[in-house]
Amino acid sequence: MTFDMGSWMRAVWASLTEPADMAGKVMAMRFEPAAMWMAIALIAVLNVLFLAVMQFLSPVAVAMQEEAVRLSPFALTAVIWLSLVLLVLTTSYIGQWMGGQGDLQATLTLMVWFHSINLTLEAGQLLLMLISPYLAALASLIMFGALVWCIINFINVLHGFENLVKSIVILALSVFAMGLIAGLILVLFGITPGGTA
Repeated sequence: MTFDMGSWMRAVWASLTEPADMAGKVMAMRFEPAAMWMAIALIAVLNVLFLAVMQFLSPVAVAMQEEAVRLSPFALTAVIWLSLVLLVLTTSYIGQWMGGQGDLQATLTLMVWFHSINLTLEAGQLLLMLISPYLAALASLIMFGALVWCIINFINVLHGFENLVKSIVILALSVFAMGLIAGLILVLFGITPGGTA
């Protein structure tokens, strides 16, 4: 399947407004796993680029980020990539542990799709920042809610649950496990808040 800008934007809109329906369509595509893992790496790189542009447009964000953690672009890309990989793994295996049906390949495909939507929305937020930082801040809140709704429904369809409660639990446990594991790995490599890498 190929996408032009118009069809991609329609797919993004459908993913946010009818996430359960779109999740089924995305899983049916069954992209090659190797391509999806490469996409995860590309998403990590693009996230770092978006962060750099956003920090350039918002000096306050730069000051807050410098106080929180100092990482080189390469290290930051590695941290984001690790977090994305861990989120795929935890979402798949925690879901299976809770009786879900989603395998790793389907989870990977849905997560790549989800993060591609996120990047598209971030691009729109950057454009809004050029117009008004206040509009961009309001849009970020709306985006957050829409993305949470989207990923909960994605997880629900992925694992074949009949309601969203288990999906909410899986998302919470996955994010917690991802943060815990990533934090332990970063500490082992000497990367800590306020440190350098």
